[in-house]
Amino acid sequence: MNAVKAIIDYYRRRRAVTLLWHHGLLFGSCTVLLLGARAFIGPEVPLFWPLLIWYIVFSLHFLLVRSLTADDEWADERADKVRRHAYDFAHVKDIYIKPITFDPEEDEARRSGAQNRPDKPAD
Repeated sequence: MNAVKAIIDYYRRRRAVTLLWHHGLLFGSCTVLLLGARAFIGPEVPLFWPLLIWYIVFSLHFLLVRSLTADDEWADERADKVRRHAYDFAHVKDIYIKPITFDPEEDEARRSGAQNRPDKPAD
């Protein structure tokens, strides 16, 4: 029981990403061991469901760690990356500026002008 308590205390002092890496390494190692054991010892042993369940738990763990470690700095970096790699710069600029300076009349004029575009088929 002390060994389990020591392991729990160890991971409580570590960052969540460290636990995720250890979980991933454990999942990968056990998958290789189980597949090897199935190939050499018991080919009739079903492994699909245990591995699928563990994979789902690992995926949820990954999503939880990613969502808990996201902060404003990460969001700003991600938004800048999306803006840098955008091909429709006018659309991105419109999204970036609109929440700050939204004018309903200007928006209505822009929308009415979009109805007469040459690339839009006539009704």
